[in-house]
Amino acid sequence: LKTMLSLAVKWGHLTSNPGVGVKKLKVEDSKKRRFLTETECERLLITCDKNTYPIFFTLLYTGMRKGELLNLEWTDIDLVRETIKIQRKSFWIPKAGEREIPMSREVAAVLQKLPKHSNFVFADKDGNSLSHSWIRNELIRIVKKAGIQNLTEVHALRHTFASRLLMKGVDLPTVQKLMGHTQIQT
Repeated sequence: LKTMLSLAVKWGHLTSNPGVGVKKLKVEDSKKRRFLTETECERLLITCDKNTYPIFFTLLYTGMRKGELLNLEWTDIDLVRETIKIQRKSFWIPKAGEREIPMSREVAAVLQKLPKHSNFVFADKDGNSLSHSWIRNELIRIVKKAGIQNLTEVHALRHTFASRLLMKGVDLPTVQKLMGHTQIQT
């Protein structure tokens, strides 16, 4: 609008631009960050079946990105040290580089119970990595059944992990490192 008014002045239709002193509006990120409450986490996990429970439990309690989970191989899991290594593969490169994530005993126990019929930790019946759309569709199906509102993105589970850490008093540099963020502002 300011530019149009400046052109009107230039062309002689106005003597001055009334928008000269007006500052631009700051546009905030329109997407609300969604994270689950403790009750919603419980309802989500209770509603999962034996195939989806390990997936959503791992996402909620490690903060992994969906792509990191889908490309997770058994060689990335160290059950003795209780760590998960997010590392480059010949077929996949991690979004924010390589990192190591500590896992709780509960996550280790869940992973230990999974069948090892594939190189992938989370695989379909043919041993292939699960698809992005399959995980999202399963999440949508489960949250609908659990009565959880406004949750359609798997990434919200990552927000939940980070939010829980912050609410428990974990410092920002530690959260940044665990999440694999290159900038602390993220």
